[in-house]
Amino acid sequence: MKPDQPATREPLLPADDEQHETEALAQLTKALESALTVQKPRESFARELRAQIMDEGADVPARLRSLSPRLQFAAALALAAGCLLLMLRRLLGNGGGELVEDTVPSSA
Repeated sequence: MKPDQPATREPLLPADDEQHETEALAQLTKALESALTVQKPRESFARELRAQIMDEGADVPARLRSLSPRLQFAAALALAAGCLLLMLRRLLGNGGGELVEDTVPSSA
């Protein structure tokens, strides 16, 4: 092929195969439409889901109260450890957020 000629593409499927595949997909679509029926959710499920969605904006203490006691303990422990690390960082002098670089003597 020469660079100035437009590229010609062969069809992915021959015309007969395309027609056969299209018909097969149409039959499958009709079979699915007849087999599947529209279902309405139970009223209790809809109520529970609506309540969960509306409660999504609940404050943090309410979310913590809804956790299991083990998860509450783990959350409290993680919070205490984070506070302790922040306090130690301030007390040890690296509280400004600046990067501390190692000084390496140059061998010039």
